[in-house]
Amino acid sequence: MPPDQSPIAVLTATLATMNLSNPIADLEANTAKGDRRFIGINGYTCHAPGVGTKDDKFVTSSLYGIRCLEGTGDVIEGNQHKHLIDKAIEYARTYNGELLRRIHAGLVKSN
Repeated sequence: MPPDQSPIAVLTATLATMNLSNPIADLEANTAKGDRRFIGINGYTCHAPGVGTKDDKFVTSSLYGIRCLEGTGDVIEGNQHKHLIDKAIEYARTYNGELLRRIHAGLVKSN
């Protein structure tokens, strides 16, 4: 794998497109564009942090779905990569929790 395609480089580039200090602002911008997907972290499979078993139906539905963050995975390439994955998980947990809250409150509308 070329150095610029390492999981660390890929995840760094992915996180650079996100507002890590304010995931709710990203959620608002995304839902305004009609993007209602949950944020996923790759491991053995892609999962949505902050989404419990009773709400999995939203993640797997065609109305919502999931966007898995590139550069995350079940193989950790050292401390820097772990730190970046931890940031991605924290972001996803906040984003997904608020998305669920809005879905349950009827604030996220289907098109």
